[in-house]
Amino acid sequence: MSKLKITITIEKEVVQALDRWSIQTSKNRSRLIEEAVRWWQEHQLKEELINGYRAMAQEDLETAEANLPSGVEALE
Repeated sequence: MSKLKITITIEKEVVQALDRWSIQTSKNRSRLIEEAVRWWQEHQLKEELINGYRAMAQEDLETAEANLPSGVEALE
């Protein structure tokens, strides 16, 4: 996979924290930022899936409740 060099501007405190993590994990800043962005991407996808499944569950519940009277009549 090819990589691109970019320039970003972030707060000094964030850079200091990044440098501490870099020492603790033996990873350079670029690697840590890349891992953070990948984690964020995965987190966003999981959130979208969760929201989609919740919406589907709500729709299924509404459909079941709307059809419940017909089901009760069929059982009588």
